[in-house]
Amino acid sequence: MRLPFSKPRIEDLDHYIARKEYDKALTAVGEALKKNPQQFNLLLRQADILALVGDRSKAVSMYRALARRYARDGFYAKAIALYKKVLRLDPKQDDVHAELARLIDEDRKSKRPVEERLGLRPAATDGSGPSAQHLKELRASQLFGQFDRETLEQLLSSTSLRSYRSGDLIVREGDTGSSLFLIVAGHVRVFTQAEDGNRVFLAELGPGDFFGEVSLLTGKPRTATIEAAGHVAAIELDKASVDQISERQPQVRRILEEFYTRRAQETVEAVIRKLRHA
Repeated sequence: MRLPFSKPRIEDLDHYIARKEYDKALTAVGEALKKNPQQFNLLLRQADILALVGDRSKAVSMYRALARRYARDGFYAKAIALYKKVLRLDPKQDDVHAELARLIDEDRKSKRPVEERLGLRPAATDGSGPSAQHLKELRASQLFGQFDRETLEQLLSSTSLRSYRSGDLIVREGDTGSSLFLIVAGHVRVFTQAEDGNRVFLAELGPGDFFGEVSLLTGKPRTATIEAAGHVAAIELDKASVDQISERQPQVRRILEEFYTRRAQETVEAVIRKLRHA
């Protein structure tokens, strides 16, 4: 006897993708979008799946549209990540950094209050409203809003989008450091080595958190080991690029140092200092 046909379910989306059943994945997302056509997270998943199946043109169009929405709502880091995905799919679209720099500049000048930005954000998948997580990501994105448009475009061109799998070591304590990272998606675990040689867990970081600022600014060795706790996407900005841009735009280093100082109590280095002086 033939079993009744059942439509792919959005609850099984990750299962379909893991099994490379992309037709089912697209059907599941499409059915969910019929109920909520503007559901941001679903649109992003749809774009990711289209990229996987090779429909680059449509995926690029969706990524750019979603990136514009992120930028206009003040979530610049997420917008950067999507524009980097555009370049991976179509390197010829080299206008993306200029477009993003313009959008960030326009948004910065609008001076819209945080409350308004959060009110305009699409609802989260579980239906929850604005959260502390949204606030953290907005605050992290403020770094990019402190540069003039020309300098910002240069910085954006110098950033890279890095992807890691669970267990990957992103940086290792004691290694030479030359870049900072801003987490866009996923979580990492922070460890340091105790005097007896054992590894000590310090913290878990997620979207909106930075690490590696000291190495970027000073070139000093890494002060902790950072390990991916699952799939992680992070924006990397390296010291060589910052130094090169700073030769023409001296304010770049000053802005980075001031931003780091304001956030100093939230950094990995602050956690380590507290542990070692406990």
